[in-house]
Amino acid sequence: MNKYTRFALVFLMLPALMLPFCPALRAQVRINTIDWQISRTEGKVSLPFETITELKLEPYRKYSNKFRAVVTAQNSSAKPAEGLVVRCALSLHLVNISTAADPGFWAVPFRVEELRISRIKPGGTYEARLIHFTLNEQLNKLKNTGFWVDALKLQVMLDPRPGDEPARIMKETVISIKKP
Repeated sequence: MNKYTRFALVFLMLPALMLPFCPALRAQVRINTIDWQISRTEGKVSLPFETITELKLEPYRKYSNKFRAVVTAQNSSAKPAEGLVVRCALSLHLVNISTAADPGFWAVPFRVEELRISRIKPGGTYEARLIHFTLNEQLNKLKNTGFWVDALKLQVMLDPRPGDEPARIMKETVISIKKP
């Protein structure tokens, strides 16, 4: 190997060698936040969505408000991010009604879906609204079982790409359910 070949080899390998030390080269799309929101229904009018920290729900009654989660993804790269897929799973935390000190358990996810994001601009954010929760159907299934829900868990993940850090592309959030 001559001097020019070695120089060309080092020159071509330089970006790969600098990757661990230069955060700008490792920039990726990440999940920033997950917010739970409701739109209260008054008669036939739906009010604007507002962020909530807990869900108020009466046992075995139909939930009449609109309920959603908003996932915010951010592209910290200098290039646009294209062809992203967000995967979501929604689970119920069930507790035994007859036992006050029951720690409960997480049921298997009742809703799993994918959401496609075509493009996020460089340095931009994207808010994905997850609205297909079918919560009333799940609450109906709990009638006469002796169990009730005291929390909902949403797990969100961006499809991984080369160089992604799992902690940045995955997020989990739990919202507690209280009686009004």
